[in-house]
Amino acid sequence: MLYFMNRSAMMVLTLAACLTVSAQCDPLEVDFGGEPWGLAPDGEETFFDSAEISVAYTDDVHLLVPSVASEVVPDTPLDAPIDSVVILMILLVDSVSGDTLDFAEAGLSYECNNLGDCTDPCTFLGGQQYCARFSGVPTIAGDFMLSLEVQVWATVFGFPLATPFSFSGFPFPIAGETNSVDQQSQAAPRAYPNPSNGQFTLTGAKGSTAVLRALDGQQIRSWQVTTASERVSMDGMAPGVYFLELVAEGRREVLRVSFVR
Repeated sequence: MLYFMNRSAMMVLTLAACLTVSAQCDPLEVDFGGEPWGLAPDGEETFFDSAEISVAYTDDVHLLVPSVASEVVPDTPLDAPIDSVVILMILLVDSVSGDTLDFAEAGLSYECNNLGDCTDPCTFLGGQQYCARFSGVPTIAGDFMLSLEVQVWATVFGFPLATPFSFSGFPFPIAGETNSVDQQSQAAPRAYPNPSNGQFTLTGAKGSTAVLRALDGQQIRSWQVTTASERVSMDGMAPGVYFLELVAEGRREVLRVSFVR
């Protein structure tokens, strides 16, 4: 997850290839409360909007920057104050094939808004709250996880020290048919995050009849899965363990899904 930093000088976020011009995001749209750092969406309780191949996409990511490097890299000595964080690249990792794509390779780009605090709009000052807007038309479908590769700059014993770090694990599925082999239809069905906080993404089950059951086998709900990546809500259900039965073309698979608060 994206944990960012607070205090000291400035932080450089080098975001590549912003190909799509769009309205800027609002850095103060999200209230992080009394947290010292944060990212929204966080990939656990809140998620990026679903994307679909060949359909225009827009979503925002909000960063609250921490003050000391130990909030991001726990073994940084002396709670070194953060000078800057540089995002080197945004990657999409295909959880089926393991292939890694640059954001731009998937037809997407990003635009930073630091309220003019620095000349480079992707330079974020410590102790402040900023955002970036994702936009574009996805060209590649897949069950992706988004990862931000960064360098954390901190002052240690009076000297600047750069530490590479990866903020990863953010579900970013792009629905639709792939250009060659349809990886979604070949992949085993998958539900994530699991355990979930009340909603999960189901992939690899397009064309299946889905039946959600309690531990005693009682059917809670059923539906037809019509997309390669589908968000499933567990609203109104009690926390616990459930079984998700998937039946398609004579094939039956059962996933164990957990719901925690």
